[in-house]
Amino acid sequence: MDLMKILKDSYHVMAKDMIEFRRNRMSLAALFIMPLIFLIMFGFIFPSGNTQQHMPVGLVNLDQGQGSAEFIAQLETINKNTNYMQFTNFSSVDEATAKIKEGKLYGTFIIPPGFSYNLTQGKSASFMVYIDNSNPQSSMQIQQVLSSTVSGLNDIKAEANVLELSNGTNQPVNPQAMILPYVPNIKTTIPGQTNYFNFLAPGLMIMIVMMTVMTGIPEAISKEKEMGTFDGMLSAPISQVSVILGKTTALCARGFAQCIMILVLAMILFGVTFQGSILLAFFLLILGIFSFIGIGIMAISMSGDQASSTMIVNLLMFPMMFLGGIFYPIQQMPWFMQDISKIIPLTYAADAMRKIMLLNAGIGDIMFQIVVLVAFGVVTMAIAVPLFRKSMTR
Repeated sequence: MDLMKILKDSYHVMAKDMIEFRRNRMSLAALFIMPLIFLIMFGFIFPSGNTQQHMPVGLVNLDQGQGSAEFIAQLETINKNTNYMQFTNFSSVDEATAKIKEGKLYGTFIIPPGFSYNLTQGKSASFMVYIDNSNPQSSMQIQQVLSSTVSGLNDIKAEANVLELSNGTNQPVNPQAMILPYVPNIKTTIPGQTNYFNFLAPGLMIMIVMMTVMTGIPEAISKEKEMGTFDGMLSAPISQVSVILGKTTALCARGFAQCIMILVLAMILFGVTFQGSILLAFFLLILGIFSFIGIGIMAISMSGDQASSTMIVNLLMFPMMFLGGIFYPIQQMPWFMQDISKIIPLTYAADAMRKIMLLNAGIGDIMFQIVVLVAFGVVTMAIAVPLFRKSMTR
């Protein structure tokens, strides 16, 4: 009977919060605007596809021979298939490097005198690529494109050389097999074309839930205190557990609405795939809420006003966002940051959500993450509820 009363009272607290939220047009608009802003920022700012296309690159031909002309023609032919680079011809190295300093070029190909002569003599024909590395990301991309392009150019030249050498033989020759005897056949865990947002979207869903719960609990209780309605709620014949449970349920509904919106838009706008069980994903979201809610309750219990509780929550939340593997794989972090990430619940929630969404993981595959989230939630709630009750008596 006591359990039924707690659940009934929690429902009424939740219904009250949801009605107040529905009447607040700014909060209702923010419910949908915030995830949309996150999607736009992280979906378009962070690399969601392959290499950037139409990167401005210069061409300086100081050789003007047949070999350099063939080299440039092959370079442009390869680039037509990818459109990674957009070439501009320059008559001098100084002119091209000046454009790099002005930020109008990512780099420039410089073909030196004697390039064609070396080719006719059977020697390697070297050329220079001058790259602007003041922007590490564009520098890395242009170097990757350069590596693949030069590899393609070498293959073309090598095939031509093999065919020329085999003209005097009677046996048919496959230049491709002689140059590249080993051909990898790559198979990926996620079928079809994937992108960076496949990695980001699951963690973003968990992060939105964390932000909603950790900031929502202090905000909701502080607002009740400032309006003078919290004392009336506590004096009513309902338990403090019902107050916490009711307000948490209302926040859960808001968090779920945001997560569904993120998932739908991510699938439509950025091609995010969902391979696993939607029910298991929702279960994990609930488990994530349970693991985060104790932190929010502790924040409001240890502070006397909304400003202090918000400061405490932000102090905990923002390091978790960057150390929890939401934006970058944890394996890319320094070892000491990886050790810190192991004690953050967001790490395990995001990892489990990725396995469900992208790898079709079952409950057995994420059992370790589930145990960690449950343990973290139980420990924080065991600390938070007595603190909350004690703060209500002050």
